[in-house]
Amino acid sequence: MRFVSPGQSLLLCLLMLTQTAWAFERTDGVVVQCEAERNGERREVREVWLGFGDVGDRHPELGGAAAVVRVDRDGWPVIYFDNVVFKAMLASDPHMADFIFYHECAHARDPDKNEIEANCEAFLQLQQQGLMTPVKEHALSDTHRRMRRLPSRYGGSGEIFWEQTMACVQRGGDLSEASVNTK
Repeated sequence: MRFVSPGQSLLLCLLMLTQTAWAFERTDGVVVQCEAERNGERREVREVWLGFGDVGDRHPELGGAAAVVRVDRDGWPVIYFDNVVFKAMLASDPHMADFIFYHECAHARDPDKNEIEANCEAFLQLQQQGLMTPVKEHALSDTHRRMRRLPSRYGGSGEIFWEQTMACVQRGGDLSEASVNTK
């Protein structure tokens, strides 16, 4: 039997954290990674999980959102997730977790995508991967429609946000490149 020193143990833990820190586990257990391209170079989009408090403790860095994309000092996108919000979401609206990941990945791939286009791409990605069932589509519709007041970039209300998302989906959106790798 071989023993590991405390220093080796710490290094091993850090390596394990590094490998999983940039991979999103979907609700079906599949681990996926978002990729972005800038100036002909492709990279996996880094993920940062913030907040470890109680439900209702929204992380101030995210401005009340469940997730956002920000650019790091080298110009690469980083997806920031609110860990507390995601825990609650998995308990009440698990269909939204995967959808939000793909929505934020759409923003990471193309920072010029607006909220409707990012929603559209998320829907089409889930559909393309066989994950958009009628039950999940209905649940997504209900969740969006319950959002009463939203900023104008989302259409002003959840109902309009969802209607515009579905209009984009009906047009076929634009999924010319794969944006997510399955591990």
